[in-house]
Amino acid sequence: MEKVEKTLKEMEEFAKEKHIPIVLPDTREYLKNFCKEKNPQKILEVGTAIGYSASNMLLSCSGNIVCCEASKPNIVLAKQNFEKLGLTQRVKIVEGDCLKTLGGLLGQKFDLIFLDGPKGFYPEILKLLLPLLGENGTLIADNIGFRGMVSKNKEITENRFEKTVEKLKQFLLDLQRNKKLETKILFEMGDGISVSTWRK
Repeated sequence: MEKVEKTLKEMEEFAKEKHIPIVLPDTREYLKNFCKEKNPQKILEVGTAIGYSASNMLLSCSGNIVCCEASKPNIVLAKQNFEKLGLTQRVKIVEGDCLKTLGGLLGQKFDLIFLDGPKGFYPEILKLLLPLLGENGTLIADNIGFRGMVSKNKEITENRFEKTVEKLKQFLLDLQRNKKLETKILFEMGDGISVSTWRK
């Protein structure tokens, strides 16, 4: 267990040093607790980066994960980290733009989907994810508060964020307007998360 904690700490430090975004501590704990409680057997992650959140989820349950990641350098690092943690056999990595690769997963159903990919495409990605969400599955999306620009309507600090903020607001509207989904918005969690399940 000491080796696991050391590796996770090294991943955190590396991400901070290289400015690679990873889940914030309270979001990480939420995911870990969710996985401990629900023990999802099939997990899909969109936006894996160096494998930090995927590792935390796998270490908290007995399931397997499909990781979608577009960055080749990140995939190399993620594979190394999974190997260090003894998780390689439980991981399948799908390389490429998720808008193009998610269609290849049709027919599969996932118990947990964690969306942490390109924020400016969340509405489009949502349409691809819903057919993959199992009957009792949960979809968790990260960064929906987007540094307060969505959650608190803070001033948009850079022009390049305008489209992202607009798209995230659209994503939240799409979730809330979907009568088949029950969605909780937790802006207080990390950078904001949404948690969606099918209505019974």
